[in-house]
Amino acid sequence: MRTLLARRRRGERGAAAVEFALIVIPLLMIIAGVVNLGIAFAQQLALDNAVRQAARGGVVDTGKDTTSEVTTGFDNTALARSLAGAAAVSYPGPIATCEGSTFGQNLVVRARVETRFLFPWPLPGSVVPNKVTLTSQAEFQCEYQ
Repeated sequence: MRTLLARRRRGERGAAAVEFALIVIPLLMIIAGVVNLGIAFAQQLALDNAVRQAARGGVVDTGKDTTSEVTTGFDNTALARSLAGAAAVSYPGPIATCEGSTFGQNLVVRARVETRFLFPWPLPGSVVPNKVTLTSQAEFQCEYQ
């Protein structure tokens, strides 16, 4: 009886290691995905704040350079800044500064950043992208003429 139990125990030796090996790869991919999305979300928040701060500064102080405000604001606050490219700033509205504008005109500042993921995906690029483009826009009404 004892030899039968001993044989059965020996036959299941290593089963936990095999189960762990099957589970650890998808688990690590999920953890890497959560980290990648967390960093991308933090960079999006930094871009939103930098664009909003630059647009508000451009409205209140008419001589302020909003392009440099966006780039320095994003560079100073972005998590994993080394993964993101330079912020491309554009002004889709009719004015790029409130200097000389009429009361009630809106200053619109838009920025765009392309960022890579911290952990590259082991899947082909067509299934899961390796880069993501973050965009942000802020619009404020000019207060001074």
